[in-house]
Amino acid sequence: MIRFYVLPIAFLFLLSGCFFKSDKTGSADGIICEYLYTDSAGQVLITHEKVFHATSKSSGRGYTRISGFTNTRLSAYDVKDGHLLARTIFGGESEDACLLLALTGNQLWCVRKNENEQVTLQTYDPRTLKVKASADQLLLQASFLKEHLANPEWYQLPQFYGYDAGRGIILSDDQGFHYALNPATLKVEKITDVSYQLPPLNDPDITGSHTAYNDSVVLRLDGSPRNYLVIENGSRRLENDPGFLKGSFLVDKNLSRLQQMQSGQMQEVRSLISQQKSMVDSLQMLADSLRRNKTGANIRSMETAVRDMQNRIDNLVRKAATSNRLTGNNDRLLLAGSDNFFVLQASSTNKDAGLLLSSLQWAPGHPLRLHWQSKLTGLFFDASNAKETNAFKEVFSSGNPEFTFRWADVTRQQLLLTWMLHTTCIDIRTGKVVWQIKH
Repeated sequence: MIRFYVLPIAFLFLLSGCFFKSDKTGSADGIICEYLYTDSAGQVLITHEKVFHATSKSSGRGYTRISGFTNTRLSAYDVKDGHLLARTIFGGESEDACLLLALTGNQLWCVRKNENEQVTLQTYDPRTLKVKASADQLLLQASFLKEHLANPEWYQLPQFYGYDAGRGIILSDDQGFHYALNPATLKVEKITDVSYQLPPLNDPDITGSHTAYNDSVVLRLDGSPRNYLVIENGSRRLENDPGFLKGSFLVDKNLSRLQQMQSGQMQEVRSLISQQKSMVDSLQMLADSLRRNKTGANIRSMETAVRDMQNRIDNLVRKAATSNRLTGNNDRLLLAGSDNFFVLQASSTNKDAGLLLSSLQWAPGHPLRLHWQSKLTGLFFDASNAKETNAFKEVFSSGNPEFTFRWADVTRQQLLLTWMLHTTCIDIRTGKVVWQIKH
């Protein structure tokens, strides 16, 4: 698909020189999604990248008009040192569309729409990025779906295909019905819930000002331009809080980890419900016995206790219904351990302000502790403000970069942060940068 862009003259440097750009070795101009894969050999960062190819440009009235097309590719990077392990090249976004759905076990799930307008399901090996299983193998238990998968326009694929951490791979047929494919057993079930909605595949925002520390405590950053940490529904700053310039929390967007966390919460809630019901049944039986024997005991107070406990049960049931969905008013903090979280902030109020990352330790009833603070080289806090500065042009001297995608996750002893088409690996214990790559 040919695209047109209107850019200020200041961006002519982005297209200087030859138009040719290699999909295999050229730098990426955008990122669609990322996954972190772990196996016995180590960890791999998988990135779905975009490469823009300019085909022509024209200038006038202070602006440059650029036409071109975008191809996509898959890249696998070794988390140990950031080197490229494998790369698979796809075609244009519209001619050879690829939608990554999920990474489950040792399979990377993908829906492809090729130049023949055919939609198919595939999985890839997370290390080699070679095709691991075809639709014939993946839909063996639902062969009727293979020829009847929904076939929308390439940009509408996320409306029909996705991943639900509680159900599995979500597919749609040409009649608009949803199906859940269990990635472990390959069993396919039709979703009969008429109100079901596909969870969004990619959330580009990994920052937030209100985040849940745990099930009962929500933290927020108050103030402007310098923010301070306070507990939700309170106004007092946390003890020893140094403040953060335009600060924001790093939040957890790992659906599998969030699902595992919520499964644990659901078990606790169900256990409480069971305990409360047993107590209600026992009290009700005792009240009935006393009533039959006419002992003169205070039956009314016992019945009041039964009603109060039933109300608590009803509240727990409502909580269980809410916790069973990966939704809510507040994100979860990205934690390294039980009490270690992160805040991003600007290094100054200047246009070319750099990006600062702070590691904080805190638990309810204790003062806040700044574990370490690190300035991430070559990264700007706000790319849109920094574009006209010389510092920005030195870092991005070629290409047509998009900076909307951001991603973060924690590994065994490291934090991976993707920001402005760079991924930085940071030692969680010291704050030192282990490696940094430009996609």
